Amino acid sequence: MAGSVSDREGPGIRRGGAQYERIHAKLAKSALIELAEHGYADFTVDAAAERAGVAVRTVYRHYETKRDLALAAISTMPDYTGWLDGEDSCKQRLRRGIEIGTAHRQYFVPLLSTCLAHRRSEPALLRTFRSRVLVPRAEALRRFVSDGIASGELRADLDVHAFHALEVGLLVTMAAGTLSPGRGQQRVDTLFDLMWPMIAA
Repeated sequence: MAGSVSDREGPGIRRGGAQYERIHAKLAKSALIELAEHGYADFTVDAAAERAGVAVRTVYRHYETKRDLALAAISTMPDYTGWLDGEDSCKQRLRRGIEIGTAHRQYFVPLLSTCLAHRRSEPALLRTFRSRVLVPRAEALRRFVSDGIASGELRADLDVHAFHALEVGLLVTMAAGTLSPGRGQQRVDTLFDLMWPMIAA
C-alpha cells in the first residue's frame, strides 16, 4: 500500500497507533539482525517476518519493499549519541562509550560491509548508514575530542577524523579476527588500553 508523503517520515517509515508502531519497530529490529547475519543480497522479507513472529503480509503493511525494510533496519543501528557525554573525565567517558559500543559490535561491521558491497546497486543503503550511523558517531566523537582538548585531557593535535578511523578500524579488526580482545570486561579493558594512549595528552 502506498502512503502519501504526509504519512511518511523517511524511507520505509509510516505513522500509526501504538500497536502499529510497536510492530513497526519490532520488524526493523528483526530486519537489522537478519541484515547483519546475511547481508543485503541474502536478506529476505520472509526471514525478517519469521524472526519478528508476524505474517509476511504484515511486513508489507509497514514496509513496501525489501529496500524500505533494510533502510529502516539500518536506521535502528545505535550510534554514539549520549555515549561519550557527561561531566566525568574523558577517561571515564571513553570507557563508558566502549562498554556500550561492545554490546552492539555484532551489527556495525557487517552492515557497513553490505552497504559498501551494494553501493552501486542500492546506494540508499550506504547513504542511510552514513547519515544515521557514521555522521552521528563522528559528531559525538567531535564533541568528546573538543571537550577533552579544552580540559587538557586529550592531545591538542588530536584529529577527530583520525580518532573515528581508529575506532572503526578496531571494530573491523575484531570482526576480521585479527584482534581478539577477549570477552566482557576484558574486551573493554583491551580496547581502552589500545585507544587511550593514542589520544591522551
